[in-house]
Amino acid sequence: MSFRAFLLVLFLSPLLLGYNGVEGARELLEREDMELEKQLKLLNKPAVKTIETEYGDTYDCVDFYKQPAFDHPLLKNHSFHFQMKPTLSLKRNRDQVSSRVRESAHIELKGGGCPVGTVPIRRITKEDLIRERNASKLMSFADNAIGAHVDPTLYGDTRTRRFIRLDAGQSHCFNTRCPGFVQVRSDKLLDLVYPQVSKRGELGYEAPLFIDRDLVNGNWWLLVGESNTEVGFWPKRIFSGLADLASYAEWGGEVFYPPGTPIPEMGSGFPLPLVRDTKYDAYLRNVEVVNAAGQNINAYNTETFEDTRIYGVVDLEHTKLGHLVLYGGGGRQ
Repeated sequence: MSFRAFLLVLFLSPLLLGYNGVEGARELLEREDMELEKQLKLLNKPAVKTIETEYGDTYDCVDFYKQPAFDHPLLKNHSFHFQMKPTLSLKRNRDQVSSRVRESAHIELKGGGCPVGTVPIRRITKEDLIRERNASKLMSFADNAIGAHVDPTLYGDTRTRRFIRLDAGQSHCFNTRCPGFVQVRSDKLLDLVYPQVSKRGELGYEAPLFIDRDLVNGNWWLLVGESNTEVGFWPKRIFSGLADLASYAEWGGEVFYPPGTPIPEMGSGFPLPLVRDTKYDAYLRNVEVVNAAGQNINAYNTETFEDTRIYGVVDLEHTKLGHLVLYGGGGRQ
C-alpha cells in the first residue's frame, strides 16, 4: 500500500509542478511586460514631430529640455547657456588622399530635421529592450568606445552606425539612452547610419570625429564631419576625473562574441599586410590630441596593445596621412 501511494505521488508531482509553473510564468511575463511598458514611458519623451527614416528608425523631435540628458541629477532644473565651438584648425592632408578616399555621405533627417528648439531622439521599442535584456546576460565592456559600430542587439539590424557610449562604474549605455549627453542639433543624428563602407582595395570612406573640451566652460563636445559640426556635449559637472582634462585617449577597434560562437572579423577581415596601405586595412589617420592651450598636436609616445593574437595593430607616427593607426584581422572558429 505504501508503495502504491509513493508511485501516485511520484506521477502527480510533475503535473502539479507544471501547472504551477505555467501560472508562475504567466504572472512573470505580465510583470515583465508592465516593467517594459513603464521603462518605455520613461525613455520615450513626448514628441513635437515624428520622422521616419528609410532604414526603419523612428525619431521623435523632443523639446530640448525634455531629452534624456536632463534626467541626470546634476542637470535637472538647470538652464543651459552655451556657445558653439569654434572650428578647429586641423591638418587634414585632404589633397594627398582625395583621389582615393572620400567622406561617407551622412544620411540625416529628411526635410531639414526637427523644428528649432527640439532634438531628434531615436524611439525605443519593446523589442529593443528585450534584445538588450537578453544580451546583457552575456555582454560586458572593459573600456570606453566611440566611433562606428555594428550592433544587432542595440538596433535590430547589421548596419554600420555612429555611436557614443557612457560608462559609469559598472553601468554602460549608448547614445541618448542614458542621461548626461546633451544633444544640441535639430538636424544631426547621434546614431546615424553610414550608407557607404570601405571595401578592400577599393575607394575608401572616412568619417571624421572629434572630442574637444571647451576652454571657457569645460564641457566636452562631440564634433563630426569636415566642418566640425557640433552634435552635443557632455557637461563638465557630470565628471570627476574629466572635469579639467583627460589623462589618456585610445584609438582602435573591438569586437564582441558570445561564448561558443565564431570569433568575428575586424576591419577588412584580413591579416595586416606588409605594405602599410590604407587601401587594405581599417585605419585612423591624423590621430591628434588637443593640449591645454587648445592647440591640435600629434599624439606622441603612444603604445600599441592587443588582448588577443587574432588581430593586429600597427602604429605609424610620421606618414603623409599624419599619425596613422592600422588595425584588424580575420576571425576564426
